[in-house]
Amino acid sequence: MKKELLSLSSSDTYPFHMPGHKRAIRTGPLAGAYGIDITEIEGFDALSDPDGIIKSLEDRAAAYYGADRAFLLVNGSTCGILSSISCLVPHHGRLLMARNSHKSAYDAVYLGELEPVYVYPDIMDEYGVSGSIKNDDIRRCLGSSDDIRAVFITSPTYEGIISDVDTIADTVHSFGIPLIVDAAHGAHLDISEKADIVIVSLHKTLPAFTSSALCLVNGDRIDTQRLKFFINIFQTSSPSYILMSGIETCFDILENEGPRKRSRLDGMLAKLYARLNGNAFIKALDEASVKKSGSFGKDPSKICLYDKSRKLSGSRIAEILREKYRIEPEYGAGRICLCISSIMDSPEGFQRLMDAAGDMDEYLRSGKLP
Repeated sequence: MKKELLSLSSSDTYPFHMPGHKRAIRTGPLAGAYGIDITEIEGFDALSDPDGIIKSLEDRAAAYYGADRAFLLVNGSTCGILSSISCLVPHHGRLLMARNSHKSAYDAVYLGELEPVYVYPDIMDEYGVSGSIKNDDIRRCLGSSDDIRAVFITSPTYEGIISDVDTIADTVHSFGIPLIVDAAHGAHLDISEKADIVIVSLHKTLPAFTSSALCLVNGDRIDTQRLKFFINIFQTSSPSYILMSGIETCFDILENEGPRKRSRLDGMLAKLYARLNGNAFIKALDEASVKKSGSFGKDPSKICLYDKSRKLSGSRIAEILREKYRIEPEYGAGRICLCISSIMDSPEGFQRLMDAAGDMDEYLRSGKLP
């Protein structure tokens, strides 16, 4: 796709079509973007029913994740969640959904006038975050509620808490219904091939532009034509070729440099957690702590900092990182300050975070507040 876009940009083809900038803005920091920002013209396929360069990219994405089918989403995971629930649960139907679901799942409930049946995650009180969804709770809910048409869970969560998706999928399938997994925060992880639909946000943890996502389909429980029908309802009819070419670049990086970059990230994370483990107060929620709390697993790339002494709130830790160390975290609330890492992070960035955590710990050791 990039090759075709660049070729068009450098050609003398005149654009009597959208968008209105006519690829004529050639100065300023965004000049290069205008040259490849086009509409669905001849030779560039159509996202609503692709059979050319867009379909090739979807096939490439499906192969990378080991899925049977992939749909490109340029309206983010929100589009995939709305489409998946609408596809599987009829108007006024019943959906078993995790209570800690993203707001787009609740939007789908509202739009379809659905009847939600809630399954509740564990709550890790010590850290103030939701834990895993338990398979036994899924089984209990399905066994006691009639006419549920699909199950919707989130794994991993915003903070990186992982549920046992494969086991949950087996249970859901034993009741003859499909499982949708909101894995928006897990595009960098292995995706369950047992889940019927998995939605991933490429932009959250991989090198892709914001709003770039995928809807991945496995097995024969999903009517992909019906799913595509709803994706075309919720997705823009004027898709961004900049976003789609960014998805192509993302897979170029993953396929060519992914193993090396992942290995580097794993090394930086191991060093970070070892350093934080040696702190007296400023710690990070890790796999051992998550399992001790009864949850299934933890994505280490979601760095959840907290103060063991409870003197610094998550928002205060975030404020210190921002103001004193020029580090902008994802969020700070309750006890947790979340820093999201990816394969594109640098050793310098990790070192700055380790130094900041070490300094805060020293302040607390001395009895002072930073």
